[in-house]
Amino acid sequence: MRKREGISAPTAIVLPMAVMLGLGLWGLDRGTMWRDESATYQMARRTLPQIRDALGTVDAVHGLYYLLMHPLLALHPSEVTMRLPSVLAAVAATALVAALGCRLARPRVGLWAGLLYAATPVVTHYAQEGRSYALVAAGAAWATYLLVGAAGLAVGAATGGARGAATGATPGGPTGATTGGATAGRSAPGRGASRSAPGRGAARAGWPAAGPAGAPGPAGGATRAAGPAGEAASGPGTTPADRPAPGQAPTSGPGAVSRAAGPAGAPHCSGGAARTTEDAAGPDRSAAPARAVGEAGAAAPGSRVRSAVLVRGGVPRVALVASAPGPERASPGAGWRWAAYGGVVAVTALLHVFAVLMLAAHALTLLLSRAPRRVWWGWGSAAAGAVAAVVPLAALARRQSAQIAWIRHPTPGRLGAVVEEFAGPSALVLALNLLLITIALVRPRWRSLTAVALPLFCVPPVLLFALALHRPCFHERYLLFALAGIPLLAASGVDRLVGVRVGRLARMVAARRAGVGVDRSAGAMADGLPGSVAGRLARAVAVRLARAMVGRRRAVVTAAGVLAVVGVFVWQLPLHQREREPLSRQDDLAALAAAVGRLTRPGEPVLYDPPKERRIAIAYPRPLAGLRDIALGTPGPASGTLYGVDVGPAELLRRLGGARSAWLIAADEPETRRAKATVLTGRFQLAYSLCLPGIRLEHYVRAGPAR
Repeated sequence: MRKREGISAPTAIVLPMAVMLGLGLWGLDRGTMWRDESATYQMARRTLPQIRDALGTVDAVHGLYYLLMHPLLALHPSEVTMRLPSVLAAVAATALVAALGCRLARPRVGLWAGLLYAATPVVTHYAQEGRSYALVAAGAAWATYLLVGAAGLAVGAATGGARGAATGATPGGPTGATTGGATAGRSAPGRGASRSAPGRGAARAGWPAAGPAGAPGPAGGATRAAGPAGEAASGPGTTPADRPAPGQAPTSGPGAVSRAAGPAGAPHCSGGAARTTEDAAGPDRSAAPARAVGEAGAAAPGSRVRSAVLVRGGVPRVALVASAPGPERASPGAGWRWAAYGGVVAVTALLHVFAVLMLAAHALTLLLSRAPRRVWWGWGSAAAGAVAAVVPLAALARRQSAQIAWIRHPTPGRLGAVVEEFAGPSALVLALNLLLITIALVRPRWRSLTAVALPLFCVPPVLLFALALHRPCFHERYLLFALAGIPLLAASGVDRLVGVRVGRLARMVAARRAGVGVDRSAGAMADGLPGSVAGRLARAVAVRLARAMVGRRRAVVTAAGVLAVVGVFVWQLPLHQREREPLSRQDDLAALAAAVGRLTRPGEPVLYDPPKERRIAIAYPRPLAGLRDIALGTPGPASGTLYGVDVGPAELLRRLGGARSAWLIAADEPETRRAKATVLTGRFQLAYSLCLPGIRLEHYVRAGPAR
C-alpha cells in the first residue's frame, strides 16, 4: 500500500462497502411485499420435501435460492429477514467491484468504481428485494475477480508468463510486489538510479531492457547502475557469486543492459517480472517511456529466457519467461484457482441460469488479453464443469418457460433501456457515464481493466437479446450481474482525465523550490547537484518536496472524485427515495389485503381468478382470514404448486349452492381469461366493482333464490 496514492486499497474497498450497507438498510422495511417476494416468502417457509415437489412444476430457476432462504425464514419469518441476504450480497458485490478496480488499476479507481456501483438506483432496488438477483450479481463479481487472479490479468501480472498465469498478482494491483518470486534491484523511495544517455535512448527506441537476471539487451547498450537499495553489481568489483552462470547472458559489458528497479512500491510482475508504470514516475510518460519486463530472481540451472517485449497499459504483449527445457507447465496452485472459479460460476448460475452468460464475457476478456494456451486450458476446463452442472437446470427451466410468457419479444430499444437503467437513469448521469466510458475506451490507461469490464457489460445483454428473439426472456433484472462493468469503465475514464501530468507538475514545482532547472527530471537533478553536504541536502529536500507534492495532489484528486460521486447520488436522491416507497414495485400486496378486508365480511365466499391472485391471502392472511376460499381444491404445499389447484366449474357451482353473494378477486390484465367470472354470471349478477392496483375486486349477488 502506497500512501502517495491518496488512499490505500483496503480503505478503497471498505468505504464503498459501508456506503452500500447504509443504503441497503435505509428504508428496508417498506411495510409490504410484491408478488415475486410473496413467492419467496411462501416457498422458503415450506418443508424441504414440499420445496422439492414444487420445483418440479414451477420456479426451478430459483430453487437454490429458496433452499438458502429456508433456514433463515424458519428462524424468523419477516420481510426484513427475507431482504437481508440481498443487502449483504449487494455489499459483497460492491466490495468486489472496488477490489477489481484496485487490482486492475489503482486504489482510487477501485474507490470510485465501488462508490458509483453503490450509488446506482437499480443496485439499491434489487438490494432491497427478497429475490436472488443481488446474490447473482455478487457471484458474478466474485467469479470475475477469481478470473483476474487465475489468468494473471492484474496490474503487474505477466499474462504470458508461466508463473504469472499460475500465481497472478496480489490484490490491490499497483500497491506492491507480487508473489511468485523475490523482487530484485528495488531502490529506496526518492533515490533515483543514474542512467546514461545511450541507455535511455535504447529504452525509448523500444528495445527490451533486461532485468537483474541478465536478459540480453541491445548490443552496445548502456549500463544502468542500481540505487543504494539493492542491485546487481557489475564491473571490476563483481564477485564470483555475481557472475552469470554458464549459458546465461552477461549482466554487464558489451551486449548487455543492466538496470535497477524503480522506486519502492512500483508494481512488479508475478513470477518476478518487473515493470515500470506511470505510478513509479508519475503520469508523465516521458519520464518512463518504456516499460521493461525482466526476471527478478536468478533462473534455475539450465533455464532459458524465451522472450521479452514491452508492456503497455497493464496488458503484457509477451512476458519474459524463464522456464526449464521441455513443455511449459503451470504451477500446481493454478488448478485450485481454476477449480474455485468454476465452482463460483456454477453456484451463481444455479442461483439463476442466465448468469452462465458471464462465461462468454470472460472468454472475450481472455481473447483481448492475449492469454496463453495454458490459461485457456484452465479456463476451458473450469467453464466446462460449470456448464455441465447447469445443463440439467436449464433443461428443467425450459419446460417451465410458461412462467415468463408475459415477456414479449424485445426490440432494439430494449437494449438502450438497459443501458439507461444501468448507467443512469437520470439523463445527466447517463450522459456523464457514457462520456467517461468513451474516454476509457478511446484512450485506455488500464488495458486490463478495459479487457475485463467492457465484455462483462456488453456480452451478456447482447447474447440474451439474441436468445430472446427466439424465445422471449429479456429483462434487465436477469442482467444485473453485468452492471459492474459500467462503474469500472467510468472510474477508469475519470482516472484518465485527472491523471494527466500530475506527477510531472509536482516534480517541476519541487525542482524549482530546490533551485534546479524545471526542465530536468529527478534523475538529472541527482546527477547535476554537487557532491557537497549542501548539495546532498538540496537533493534530499527536492525529493521530499516532490513526493509530498505528488501525495497531496493525488489525495486531492481522490477526494474530488468522491465528492463527484456524492453529487451524483444527491442528484438522483429522488429516485432512491422512490425505490423505498411501497409503490416502487409492481403491486402492493399489503394495501390490497387491507382494502379487501375492509370491504368484506367474515364468512363470505371469495374466488381468486386466476389462482395466482391467491398470493394476496398467502402474503397477508390476517385481513382475509374470515373469508372462505370456496374454489380451492388442493392447497399449494400439498399439490406441489405455488398457489394451489382449483376445483372444476361443476364442483364450484355445487359449493356456491347456498351462498347469497360472492367476492371475486381478479387480475386486472386484458389477456387474462376470467373462467370463474363466467361461472358466476350464470347464477349471480355483478353488484359492485372496484379497480385496485393490479386487481379488480367484484361483488356478485345471486339473481334468484338460493338453493
